Amino acid sequence: MTDPKDVKGVKEVKTSTDTLRRAWRVCFFTSLTLFTSFVLARPQQQTPVFRARTDLVELDISVLDKNRRPVRGLTQADFVVLEDGKPQEIAIFEAINVADPDPPPVEWMRDVTPDVTTNETKFTRLWVIAIDDALIPTDPWIIKSSKKIVEDIIDKFGPEDLATIVLTADSRKAQDFTNDKTKLLATLDKYNPGFASWTQGASNSRPPIDGDLHFMMGSVNTVLNIVDTLVAIPHSRKALIWVTPGVPADLEVTAPIKAPTAKDSHIMGGQDAHMRLLDITKKVFEVARLANVPVYPIDPCGLGGLAMWLAATGRPTVKAPRSMDHMMITAANTGGHAIVNTNDFTPGINSIFQENGSYYTIGYYPANAKPDGTLRRLEVKVNREDVDVRSRNGYYAPKSGDGPPKNTNETLARATAAPIPIGELPLRATVAPFALPGGRNAAVAIALGVRHAVPESAAKERVTVTTELRTAAFTTEGDNKGTQRHTAKVVLRAGAKGEADYEALSRIDLPPGRYRLRLAAFHEAAAKTGTVMVDVVVPDFNRDPASMSGVILGATPGRPSAPRDLLTDVLPIVPTAQRAFMKADRATALLYVYQSGTKPIAAAQVAIRIVDAHGAAVISDAQTIPIDRFVTAETVARLGSPKSLPPGQTARPDVFANKALRTAEVSYSLPFSRLPLGRYLLTIEATVGAAIMRRDVQFEVK
Repeated sequence: MTDPKDVKGVKEVKTSTDTLRRAWRVCFFTSLTLFTSFVLARPQQQTPVFRARTDLVELDISVLDKNRRPVRGLTQADFVVLEDGKPQEIAIFEAINVADPDPPPVEWMRDVTPDVTTNETKFTRLWVIAIDDALIPTDPWIIKSSKKIVEDIIDKFGPEDLATIVLTADSRKAQDFTNDKTKLLATLDKYNPGFASWTQGASNSRPPIDGDLHFMMGSVNTVLNIVDTLVAIPHSRKALIWVTPGVPADLEVTAPIKAPTAKDSHIMGGQDAHMRLLDITKKVFEVARLANVPVYPIDPCGLGGLAMWLAATGRPTVKAPRSMDHMMITAANTGGHAIVNTNDFTPGINSIFQENGSYYTIGYYPANAKPDGTLRRLEVKVNREDVDVRSRNGYYAPKSGDGPPKNTNETLARATAAPIPIGELPLRATVAPFALPGGRNAAVAIALGVRHAVPESAAKERVTVTTELRTAAFTTEGDNKGTQRHTAKVVLRAGAKGEADYEALSRIDLPPGRYRLRLAAFHEAAAKTGTVMVDVVVPDFNRDPASMSGVILGATPGRPSAPRDLLTDVLPIVPTAQRAFMKADRATALLYVYQSGTKPIAAAQVAIRIVDAHGAAVISDAQTIPIDRFVTAETVARLGSPKSLPPGQTARPDVFANKALRTAEVSYSLPFSRLPLGRYLLTIEATVGAAIMRRDVQFEVK
């Protein structure tokens, strides 16, 4: 095999911006252009924030001994940071040690996604799992192996980890950054490899050009896209785990390409493609070092690697050594290590998390403050012998035109373009889709809990605080399906102090589909910004024979909220993102069951359960929604007014104008006074014919 260190010209490789533009688009990177202009500074709780001074340079630094184990116990005095060869004064220093996650005490805490998302988590590490569905063979053992590898990786993520799954061929199945393991596992379930045939020989063999070159190029281009994007997120520890059988690129081909003749054009075309593959691979090395992203290839083919499978299936084995070389060389040139030629992946996965579980963060304000956009070379030294120091080896200085947002619109646009949450303004978000009269669009109701310091002026008089909101909806392919702007004005009473805690309401109307909502809030008085990312599935209410809305909680009297009239045509109560309650509090869970079409209405069976933190069902309730509880437009017309509805149905002024839907309300008063202190799971399950629908809410009694 090729010596992993013996790759010629890595530092000298230059790839034009056109090459990057041609790289395959990855779903969650569609906002890269805006985000790279996002002004990031010193993090609060490891999340990016706006600051007046924006020239802080942050480094995450791994110090490993000769056995690749982290060196702990170093202090600020042990480090020297050089920018373009000149020492810099360290302004920020922190040693980070990430503990292994504790197993949840009960299964529902592991398996059920909370219906409230927050940006208040202290994220310390960013992980990208790139599954090479383009090149992984359709062998049952290899597919099972690759899934087990990813499952084991996900299992090791802690609550302070943000992770994303990217597929090299079918980017529609990608998952944005999340700390929700259930979403990552759901993405893994959709993974279906086997695009490459692995039937062609080497690139210079007949018949002509290798039919798998397209998938090889896509695989390496995806990795380049990943590391290139992570350059723009300098504040977190980052790592790329690449589950791949390897790319059979000949990294030793350095001869110039001659002009092809008619006789050998197919050969030269194949050589040209492999030269481009080599250039992109070297660019991966260059950019990964710039972003300090170690790449960890893991070969799911197991013992014997790709060669074993190729031989067993009667395919040419000439590619196998190149695939193994590519994995080894990629790891060596990015600071990672390859896990290959083994059926036991656990030790290798453990070593990846050990290497990235202990590191140091350093921040400094560069002595050269010129906004000239030039590349600044970085070097970090540690006064220890026999250690390997890994950090970013450079960054681009801001340009003179860069700077903080010029207005609120630009602030919110930049914020919703960020691929990870912004935690400067603490937020909690819950979303739920509801049917709308006419058409296929549904209303996605949004309650955004906002928390910030009370203005000093509130000590003497009532104060109106203004929060500007922006909601952007993206499909799983990364297409923007629209944005909405709303303004929440909340009045704080005179004498208020401490923290203001209120609900900012928003909505966006969307057709059926699966979306990622990026919610941004800007608190004008404090000039603070926060974002959260929420996934939502909008059912096809008007076509599905039976469907169910999302579930919301409404609290009485509840927190202040605005704008109060935004959801009155959809909901009879004001939704809240509050999920922690006192025993004396009152709250109602509400959702709707729909039946579409012209077939006779069927009765619905509803089961309501509350399970405690030990997995015990503390409350169970079953009820039947009879046929006459499903309200139609004809029902309202016959009764004369929406206010004259059957018992148990809350009036909503306009919703019953939709003749295609028959609607029944399910509401449940949460019995806080009957519950011991602790965490709980509320489950509402409705059965209509063969359709079984379920909604879950996690809450706490304090």
